[in-house]
Amino acid sequence: MENSLNKLEGIKKRNKNRIWELDMLRGFAIIMVFFDHLFYDFAFFFQSWQYSNSTLLNNFHAFGYDYVLGELRGFWRPAFLFIFIFTSGICTAFSRNNFMRGLKLAILAILITFITYYVNIIFGVDSFILFGILHCLALIILIYALVEFLIKIIVKLSYKIAKKTYNNTVYKYALSIVCLILSVVFLIINEKYNVKIYDATVYFDTVATDSKLLGLLFYTNNWWTADYFPLFPFIFFFFFGAGLSQFIYPKKKSLLPCLDTKWHLPFSLPGRYSIFFYLGAQIIALAFCFILSLIFGEPISI
Repeated sequence: MENSLNKLEGIKKRNKNRIWELDMLRGFAIIMVFFDHLFYDFAFFFQSWQYSNSTLLNNFHAFGYDYVLGELRGFWRPAFLFIFIFTSGICTAFSRNNFMRGLKLAILAILITFITYYVNIIFGVDSFILFGILHCLALIILIYALVEFLIKIIVKLSYKIAKKTYNNTVYKYALSIVCLILSVVFLIINEKYNVKIYDATVYFDTVATDSKLLGLLFYTNNWWTADYFPLFPFIFFFFFGAGLSQFIYPKKKSLLPCLDTKWHLPFSLPGRYSIFFYLGAQIIALAFCFILSLIFGEPISI
């Protein structure tokens, strides 16, 4: 009973100390992801709408098609992806165990791969996800956890050799500096070998290669599934956020506590439970399109 009360108090304390502006930014990005997926569904998952007798469905398809292939998405999509992954990088400073955080996300990502694979086989829906945003983010977090582990060993070893008392603050700043250096390296690699971050034709302008494994790193011409996020440029987004975390939030407290009221809940709530909202957004987007098809008597085919 006492252990349960202590756990409850710990949860309340963590929720009270949450940095609302990070939740809000992530929540905003998740909501934008929802609309991005919805418009993509309009354009490609429900292409039959372009031949529908319904003017509304015709317009939805045309709008989605213009959005997906237009310059607005080429600029806007990388912007909210940057917000989401950058803030995820900042949040590494508040995680008790980034390795477990990455491992749990990796298990969820693998589960999604199996589910979409069998959905693809059973229902004939082109929904297979081999390496999507969750796979990418999980791998990045695991890479970060390895860097975190190595830097801690090096700093502790340095203190031991110097016969001085270990200072955890020095380790945190050392880790931040290494992450910032790595983020610059990752940006240079992306600019040299990958498609440009703000390329409006990112879905078509890919790296030509015969190597399947290269698709894990860069957008390649021979690896494309329903959701495709190679390591670059997103590893730069994450490590940049992780590198700045100690400098922006050295005390792990909100920078704007005076603004922390209920007004931001429509954004901060999805940000607090970002994974659940992200997965739910995909289901809601498809369900919305299916319902529209049923209402207007269109055949449900993807």
